[in-house]
Amino acid sequence: MSSHLQKQGMLTGEVWPECDPALLLAIERHSALGWPAPEVVMLNGWECRFAPGSQSRRVNSLTPMTPLPGLLPQTLAVARRLCRERGVACTVRTTPSIGADEIAFLEAEGFIRKDTTSVEVAPLGGGFVVDPDVVLASPPHADWLRAFADTSRLDASETDVIDRMLSAVSGAMIFARLTVDGVPVAFGRAVMIDGLLGVFQIATAPSMRRQGLGRKIVTSLMAWGRQQGAMRAYLQVVATNRPARTLYQGIGFKPLYPYTYYVLDETA
Repeated sequence: MSSHLQKQGMLTGEVWPECDPALLLAIERHSALGWPAPEVVMLNGWECRFAPGSQSRRVNSLTPMTPLPGLLPQTLAVARRLCRERGVACTVRTTPSIGADEIAFLEAEGFIRKDTTSVEVAPLGGGFVVDPDVVLASPPHADWLRAFADTSRLDASETDVIDRMLSAVSGAMIFARLTVDGVPVAFGRAVMIDGLLGVFQIATAPSMRRQGLGRKIVTSLMAWGRQQGAMRAYLQVVATNRPARTLYQGIGFKPLYPYTYYVLDETA
């Protein structure tokens, strides 16, 4: 285990497996296409992403893709300037593609560690079927997004930026919705590119949780992905969200690698 992963493990109380760098990069590239930031500035193998109006850190952060060794100080200096110009906190997303020295540099610069997310993967065999309670719909996404935003209590700004990001998605995409007594209560989305299925926006109304609805959404999306020719699925879940992770692991997902956000707010 790399020293970076050892540190992540100490912070989350979890032992992370060794991760194939090629698979990590494939998932990172897939995720960037499946949840695309409206503005991306390339910096020495890092992507500096901006999505004004969105609370999603994944599309508002400096993310390593193929980071060039030894250039984090210069890269970070430019990213901090870009964030100051936009009036946003500088957020760095760290994955196992960078090492403990880079983490130590961020901490020395005053960056504060925030949430850790677990990227989890599952094989797509032939056992998944679309649940009869789940409705799958191809784009356009307006109806799905309206119901998702209402259930998730998203404001107009957040909903607008999600609308624009969904319109920019590359690859085959499907939307899942489950309705109880005429009211949409569970949602999900999936994107298939090059045999890899990304599962996004899994959400259930608070009053309807722990009833197996999320499982129906995820397995239905996986069934669709298998029909499209995908061989593997991945999703991203906050590492400390044990109920969700237990659900996903019961479906067949296993932890592959973590990523953690470090934030420096220079907007004051």
